Amino acid sequence: MTCSYAKEFSSSAFTDVENAFICEYLPISSGDTVRVYLYGLFLCQHPERDQDILEIASTLKMEVDKVKDCFKYWEEFGLVSVLSEEPFSVQYLPVHTSFSSKPRKIKAEKYTEFTKGIQALLPTRMISTGEYTEYFSIMETYGIKPEAMLMIVKYCADRKGTDIGYRYVSKVAKDFGARGITTVEKVEKELSSYILRTGVIEKILKALSLKRQPEIEDSTLLKKWTQELNFDTDSIIFAASKLKKGSMAKLDEFIMELYSLKSFSQQEIEEYMNKKQAIYELAIKINKALSIYVEVMDTVVDTYTHKWLSYGFTDDALLFIASNCFKSGKNTLQDMDGLVETLRQRGFIDLSSVGDYFEQEKKMDAFISKLLITAGINRRPNPWDRENLQMWKGWNFSEDMILEAAKLASGKSSPIAYMNGILSNWKNKGVFSIENVPDVKNSDDSQESYNREYERRRSLALSRAQKNMDKANEIDGFTAILGRLSGIEKDLAFAEISGDQTNLKNLEKEQAELNATAEKLLRTINLTMRDLSPRFACEKCSDTGYVGTHRCDCFNNKVQ
Repeated sequence: MTCSYAKEFSSSAFTDVENAFICEYLPISSGDTVRVYLYGLFLCQHPERDQDILEIASTLKMEVDKVKDCFKYWEEFGLVSVLSEEPFSVQYLPVHTSFSSKPRKIKAEKYTEFTKGIQALLPTRMISTGEYTEYFSIMETYGIKPEAMLMIVKYCADRKGTDIGYRYVSKVAKDFGARGITTVEKVEKELSSYILRTGVIEKILKALSLKRQPEIEDSTLLKKWTQELNFDTDSIIFAASKLKKGSMAKLDEFIMELYSLKSFSQQEIEEYMNKKQAIYELAIKINKALSIYVEVMDTVVDTYTHKWLSYGFTDDALLFIASNCFKSGKNTLQDMDGLVETLRQRGFIDLSSVGDYFEQEKKMDAFISKLLITAGINRRPNPWDRENLQMWKGWNFSEDMILEAAKLASGKSSPIAYMNGILSNWKNKGVFSIENVPDVKNSDDSQESYNREYERRRSLALSRAQKNMDKANEIDGFTAILGRLSGIEKDLAFAEISGDQTNLKNLEKEQAELNATAEKLLRTINLTMRDLSPRFACEKCSDTGYVGTHRCDCFNNKVQ
């Protein structure tokens, strides 16, 4: 019996790679050499696969000679052994765990002329064996010709002096090699092009207030900006001047930003910068109107201001919205963003239409305040109330009918819920006028007398409470406290429904602290929180109470 793996089995298995290879050999090797090494390792662990050199080259989409060269590259490190050329056969060896103690096997005689030439270029210091090995390795890895490598060394010495360290030379040589600049002709062409670009680079560095010499990396960036992105040099220098404290990396980010906006000319860049500055200034004004401070304005501009402007909102409209958010106690950027989205959906964009919206909201809140008082609720209007009012009006009820329901709900444990029940009942029965409301009219003279007296006291109480509220709102911070107290009412209701006792206690504590703060502020103008709600005193029995919830003994038995 014969047992073996199918080819498909190897696709779901694993190929082991020693960490020493990844840590010490992979970083200094080219992509092709690493691909060949890993694929060969895969074949070692899966011998059932076709291992012919032609098949390997086809799989890796490489020339056969290139594959052979890659295996010979690893042979020089001692990681493989080429057993034969025909047929081509390779044996994998253990990976050395200390690359620094086992340098790549380079045939030094191959670079005799190079070693003489480089020492002549750097006469002020002796070149060590380790440095020679580094240069040999770079030439072998990237395929850089010795004559081309000498040209690179000369360029570096001309820029930095003959005592230049080998790390800089290695960095430049690797950059050239990675870009395929490996022959004398290619290096000569690149250096000639670089010399032509040096003058422009010097102007860019000056515009960035950088006091250093141009580097080869600068030339690469300039080539990218001019040849790939199609910016002219004057526009690049102009863009650099707009960065107060810049670097070539920062300028590259800015150029890419301009490219995404298709702003290529100096005029387009200037217009964009002016617009960008104006957006920043608007963001600062909005934060000020909301009475908040944000340290990093970039986040505010990117997340909020730029988006709001893209919707078509004007500066004046956004500042007006921010002011109203502050007055209502919803003075965070998230709160304002929610309101802006609401306005956008309803088509209120310019200052005039936004003003109309807030005027409608003001009138709505005035009616809701009247409704709440009538229903015996002592708080300010909140979004929940506005939703209910819109729903009731959507049922085709007039404000008089809604107030009539509020009167009947007065004194109930949950007045708003009771109102919903009443109005829903009327809607189902087709009752849409006060005349058709059962038992609402009473011809009894004493009842009419009570109604007149009640309305008179109610009117006086409302007027007195409104005057007190106007005085209270002049106190700095008082409006925001009332706004939060109003919001807590709804939060408490949800906490009770959800059974979240921890949140409920925290909200009750916050409510008590806010009430204490409000009372303290009101004492400065000789008022209390009770003075902000409409209260009356009966002229006959001197009984007192809140409009909408209280019935004095004189009329208790006569009021439905």
